[in-house]
Amino acid sequence: MRPTVLAVVAHPDDESFGFGGTLARYGWQRVHTVVIVATDGAAGQTGGLVPPEALAERRHQELKAAAFILGVETLFHWDYPDSTLADVPEEEIVPRLVRAMRAVRPHVVLTFGPEGGGNRHPDHQAISRFTLAAWHRAGKSTVVTPGLAPWQPPKLFFSTLNPAATSEVPYRPATARVDISAALPVKRAAFFAHRTQRGDRPLYDAYQRAQGPYEWYHEVTRSASGGPLDDDLFAGLDIRPPEPPVSFLVEECP
Repeated sequence: MRPTVLAVVAHPDDESFGFGGTLARYGWQRVHTVVIVATDGAAGQTGGLVPPEALAERRHQELKAAAFILGVETLFHWDYPDSTLADVPEEEIVPRLVRAMRAVRPHVVLTFGPEGGGNRHPDHQAISRFTLAAWHRAGKSTVVTPGLAPWQPPKLFFSTLNPAATSEVPYRPATARVDISAALPVKRAAFFAHRTQRGDRPLYDAYQRAQGPYEWYHEVTRSASGGPLDDDLFAGLDIRPPEPPVSFLVEECP
């Protein structure tokens, strides 16, 4: 079995903004990278490129372009209406996420923290809540998914903020950081592939400056003890990425 990372996000561009460096890095390490995007993105900006009625399809195409740049192997783009994800019944979307987790069998699951990221977007908060619920249920034999056996992903991480940065948003404390120094240009190119959202490019640049050459994570089942941060999301697991990471911060492993 190949090691697998699954990122579950709300909108087209979330995969690049928050998780793009991690996805690119682990893809280079021959990890199977999977992304689920829950909404159609139709409530976003048009960038003056398309009329509002054509935005959902345009954002779908931008998402595919960004995923290609990041090297994402498996992409699921669902069509829940943008900005209404919190209104989706849990009994509808959580079983769908459970099916996806059992089909993909990820070892690491990534999503937003319960605060919803820096803008506290209700869709971000909702996808965090739904993903957490699905993660808890995916391994239970009492939850039946026809044709798919239970699978408990060993790790779930919330994205979070560089501890050295300041924010009024109540982010969870970091327990891991992923060195994305070599992937930063790729991550930026992927986010910029969402051309309709070009009004958010200054926000992206400010966010990444605050994060530094890392993406920061809080492991859900681990308390922040003030000890050293994990530098690999697969730390402590029996399965490991087949290749060492590429880094511009330290001498590369042989």
